[in-house]
Amino acid sequence: MELKKIADEMQPRTMAARDWVFQVIRTAIVRGVLPGGMPLRQDEISAALSVSHIPVREAFRQLEAQGLVRIYPNRGAVVTKLSKEEIANIMDTRIMLELGAIRAALPHITPETLNEAQSIIDKSVVESDQHKLEDLNLQFHMTLYAPSNNAVLLQLIDQLHANVDRYIRQFYTITDRQEKSVTDHRKIIEACRKKDIVLVDAVLRTHLETARSLLMDLPNL
Repeated sequence: MELKKIADEMQPRTMAARDWVFQVIRTAIVRGVLPGGMPLRQDEISAALSVSHIPVREAFRQLEAQGLVRIYPNRGAVVTKLSKEEIANIMDTRIMLELGAIRAALPHITPETLNEAQSIIDKSVVESDQHKLEDLNLQFHMTLYAPSNNAVLLQLIDQLHANVDRYIRQFYTITDRQEKSVTDHRKIIEACRKKDIVLVDAVLRTHLETARSLLMDLPNL
C-alpha cells in the first residue's frame, strides 16, 4: 500500500500516533495517492500503518476539520473532491490571507530570513521530484510569512494550501512552469529586500493569481 511507503519516509516517528497517522494520510491526499471521492478504510489504514483503529479515527476527524475528508454516518470517511467553484473560493481566500501575511511580516523580515528563502529557491532549481518541488514552494512562502508572528494566520494558509495542493502539483512536472515559479520567487525576495510593500504586494498577488488561473483551466474540474 502506498501509505506504507509514505509512512516510511516520515520515520522516525516522534509524535503521538494520532498526529503521525494524520500527517501520513494528509500527505497521501495532497500527493493524490488518495484521490477525491476515495473511501478511506479504517482496517486497511490501520494494517498499513501498524496502529489501532483509535488513532485512525482521530486522524479522520482532524482531516475533516481541514476540509480534506468528509465523514458520513454509516458510510465512513471519504476524501473530499472539490468543485471548480470551491477551488476558486479557496484561492481567493488564500490570496487575501497571504497578502495580509506578507504585509504583516515585511517589517520583521531580516537578511537571515531572506537568505533562508534564497536557499529554498536554490534547492528547487535542481529538484525534479514534483512532490518535493511543491513542498519547497510552500516552505518558501511560509518562511517569508513566519515573521508575522501570527500562528493562526499561518495555520489557515497551510490548511488552504493543502486543499488545492493536490490539484496543482501536476504543474511542477512542466519545466517552464517550474522556471516561472523560481523567477517569481526571486522577484518576491528582491521586493522584500527593498522593503517595498507596494512591490511585494504586486508581485505576490500576480504569482498567486497565476496559480489560480492554472487551476481554473484544469479540464477535469
